[in-house]
Amino acid sequence: MDAITTVLAIVAIWFIFYEIVKTFKLEGEGLEVSPYYAIFKSTALNSLIKRMADWKPDFWRIFGNIGIVTAIGQATFATYILSINLMKFFFKPEEAQAVQPLIPGVTISFSSLPWFLLAAGVVIVSHELSHGIQCVIENVKVKSAAVLYAVITFGGAVEPDEEELNKAPIMSRLRIFASGSLINLATSLFTIIIAISVGNYLPNEVNLFLSWLYFVSFNLAVMNMLPLGPLDGGQMWKAATDTTKFGKQLQTIATYGILFLIGGNIILSFGKFGLIPI
Repeated sequence: MDAITTVLAIVAIWFIFYEIVKTFKLEGEGLEVSPYYAIFKSTALNSLIKRMADWKPDFWRIFGNIGIVTAIGQATFATYILSINLMKFFFKPEEAQAVQPLIPGVTISFSSLPWFLLAAGVVIVSHELSHGIQCVIENVKVKSAAVLYAVITFGGAVEPDEEELNKAPIMSRLRIFASGSLINLATSLFTIIIAISVGNYLPNEVNLFLSWLYFVSFNLAVMNMLPLGPLDGGQMWKAATDTTKFGKQLQTIATYGILFLIGGNIILSFGKFGLIPI
């Protein structure tokens, strides 16, 4: 009940904030508020991204190159795990693992919800910052950068200039697309190191947050590299195959193949396990 009470209190404070903004007409100067979220866009955020990029340009280029290499491993790993698990449902059902979407209040219990949302906010902000930094390194204009608050979580968004992005060399685009998941992968590894080295000395709440931070960052890092549509992995696969003779066919095969693996796992998981709150 403590977690539920906390969430309800946050929601109540949010709607008080919303009413104040609307009543006194405080929107403008980059602030946009709706009943469910608030976005603050500022050139100061663009300046922050540029300062971070200017800190060590060579480091970020190497980081992007590593991201391209690890993206192949992440996509291969995710495809392998989904394929093996799908086969287990048919041949070794006792060994199959549940695969389910993360739905607040359904597959994510209310007691876990605040920790999940906090971890998701950290993961999304770092993910978007990494994309923005690579855009600056690769001379692709960042049209806007924003901080998002969505009632009980937060995040960020970086919007590159689509025309400049599409005209950028293929390696530049691959580095931009891969960098977000690489920072998430690095976050998950860093979290493990902290948990192993000093976890016994940390409060339970901190360890709980670290557990969720690892869970969200690792899963996003891996699943986001699948060659599927709007995912970063899908954008990488499109960039890599667009200039080939059978580019469109390869993109279609990858899309429907991954959808089959994900959909099959979710449907069979639901049939065997139902919805499991975590």
